[in-house]
Amino acid sequence: MKKQTHCYALVLLSCLISLASTNLFAATQAGSELESHARISETASAYIASRHPWQKMKTKITVQALDPRTKLLRCPVKLEAFLSSGAKIKRRTTVGVRCNGKKPWKIYLPVTVEAYANVMVARHPIAPNSEISERDVSWSQRDISALGYGYLQSLGDRGGYRSKRSIAQGAVLTPNMVEASSIISKGQRVQLNSNTGPVSVSMMGIAMQDGALGSRIMVKNLNSGKQLEGVVASENVVLLN
Repeated sequence: MKKQTHCYALVLLSCLISLASTNLFAATQAGSELESHARISETASAYIASRHPWQKMKTKITVQALDPRTKLLRCPVKLEAFLSSGAKIKRRTTVGVRCNGKKPWKIYLPVTVEAYANVMVARHPIAPNSEISERDVSWSQRDISALGYGYLQSLGDRGGYRSKRSIAQGAVLTPNMVEASSIISKGQRVQLNSNTGPVSVSMMGIAMQDGALGSRIMVKNLNSGKQLEGVVASENVVLLN
């Protein structure tokens, strides 16, 4: 009787091992017929990496992980990434990935791009209407993709900047915080150049107001006494219309 029971146990154990092997094979086979989540993510990441607007900067691209329960048939051809009609690549972008095989499918993944650059930061509180110099700023690496109001990387060309409002210590300097400093002062003698027509004419004048590089100001012609409008071209030259 004991011998017979032992035989039954061996048969049962053999059956269990065979069933487990069959299930394992089936699971492995089923897994091989499903698309790799890593391949889908890599396709979305590569698409953004080659097209985002911060190509010359240090960037970090993060693709949101797919739900583990997501099961898609393995694509027999190369996966294709795409954007919805009218969409543009921003800090956060939804990227589509599709399979154009015999059994097509598509899925959408959120992708985030971080782009780092050195930007100007206020070294200390800056009062309104203050000339900004190198003593007032420092440079810090920030994720500029998150700076919705833009950023400044230098003190600009001739004349530099003047603060339009209070700027807190540590704040990233943005274009809407500053304005170009005046390089021509009211009452200053300036050269007036006129390039209208085939003949260029130069004359002396007086600035009627302060002017930053590229701004429009009123000037007075010293010969005729007429007031004219021109564009500030340098520290002592105004281009007349």
